Amino acid sequence: MIKNYSPLKALGCSLIGHRYQVSCEVNDHIQELCCCTCHKQMTRTIYGKFVPLNERHSEINRILNHVDRKRKEARM
Repeated sequence: MIKNYSPLKALGCSLIGHRYQVSCEVNDHIQELCCCTCHKQMTRTIYGKFVPLNERHSEINRILNHVDRKRKEARM
């Protein structure tokens, strides 16, 4: 369900601001977000900064999610 980033709609977002919704909860501290209007994807780092979601951050988030799930399964 990942939609393409729309530069034309991003113009509207640059004027009124993005409306981000959580698209993926990686773990308790890291989230992937997507703008409802222009579909720009961002991620929140462990330091609380918003950075654009690129291949590098997507791979890091995927691995962190895998490690977090395995850790939670081991606790049960």
